[in-house]
Amino acid sequence: MVENQTPMCVRMCTPTTALGGVPQQSLAEGRWKESKKNGERIRDGDGYRMRAAGVCLREEGTDGIKVLLVSGGKDGKQWVVPGGGIERDEQPDQAATRELEEEAGVRAQTIEKIGIFQDDNRKHRTTVFLMRVQEELNVWEDGQRGRRREWMSLTVGIEVVKDSQRAILRAVMQQ
Repeated sequence: MVENQTPMCVRMCTPTTALGGVPQQSLAEGRWKESKKNGERIRDGDGYRMRAAGVCLREEGTDGIKVLLVSGGKDGKQWVVPGGGIERDEQPDQAATRELEEEAGVRAQTIEKIGIFQDDNRKHRTTVFLMRVQEELNVWEDGQRGRRREWMSLTVGIEVVKDSQRAILRAVMQQ
């Protein structure tokens, strides 16, 4: 079942299979493509790049619930949910954990799967997980290249996150 979440061709799919919501045939029949910039990445049978992302939340007293976002986009001026491509022999929840550490300098544990979000414009299918932060690192891989992380309220996050990821934060608010 696929529901439209926004008019931006981003859809949330109700997961019905094992392996972190990725249909087993997608991993088995997926096509690997080598990229100079990103290494190996898998595409499913429909040609969508398979990605994973982690949403970290925390409650801050009277400020309410905050979400962790990282700077992104080609100019670094947008905000995004930490995530990226699933690598060979990696499950979606493992990819989300790895991406959180690389992009946000956060070591985290998977709590539950939020859903699978499809971006038809970029041909991405992203399995998104709710994660529990175990440690925030002072120095991390992308941070050394200038990437920033910031905890912000969910309402502010929805306003500043790139368009294709708003459906993810809306789904979190509805849970």
